[in-house]
Amino acid sequence: MKPSNQTCSTSTTRVEAVIINWKRPRNVEAIISALQDQSVACDITLCDCHPEPEYAIRDSVIDSVRRVFRWNQNLGAYSRYVPTFAFDREYTFFLDDDLLPGKRCIEHFLEMSARQEFGVLGQLGRRLDTDGEYRPRRVARTSHFEEVDVVIRAYFVRTEMLFALGQLRWRMGIPSQADSEDDILLAAAMQMYNQLGCFLTPSSDDPETRVDKEELPADFALSRRIDHLDRRNAAISHVSTLGWKPMFTRSK
Repeated sequence: MKPSNQTCSTSTTRVEAVIINWKRPRNVEAIISALQDQSVACDITLCDCHPEPEYAIRDSVIDSVRRVFRWNQNLGAYSRYVPTFAFDREYTFFLDDDLLPGKRCIEHFLEMSARQEFGVLGQLGRRLDTDGEYRPRRVARTSHFEEVDVVIRAYFVRTEMLFALGQLRWRMGIPSQADSEDDILLAAAMQMYNQLGCFLTPSSDDPETRVDKEELPADFALSRRIDHLDRRNAAISHVSTLGWKPMFTRSK
């Protein structure tokens, strides 16, 4: 499916940035501040799922963002996709809550989006090994677009393409443990239903273009759980049985 280059929004703001608040409110507040300081303006949407009052975002920060969605069921990282059909800007930018973007990060993605057809753009990604296993090896960015199997931690997408997430999730079954592997679902959905791949943007000497200009505290991170890799490989196996094709299978 080719992008239509059209959007239902009449706003001049082209990007909606989406972030989850669960148990790292100070991280989230810092990220919101960084998003508000971007060289290209963006709208900010907060998915607020904090379990106890101690993890609440301050009212002054809540009042400074465009939209807040709240619910009391913990859907993990999939929470960022729950309001999908409310997103109304040309692009949606999903960010994890443990990295701080530079002030020209969104400007960088907008510039790169005009140069490459894509399902997901990012700067951090993974490729599966030829045995089909997911291993946490970083893929280096280069002077050109690098295709990867999965973009991790921060994902830039065309909003009109997000319909594919619903199609894949229903095929996988509800509920699914793979919901917490939201980046894998996104990569698989973009390929299976939109025939679009995942790419890392070309490298830049300007640190302000980075999604991870600064690493933030990562307490409660899923990546620190003992079953993290097992869960990710289970998700990959599941979507592969439904038709997702990792890079190493397509090169044969």
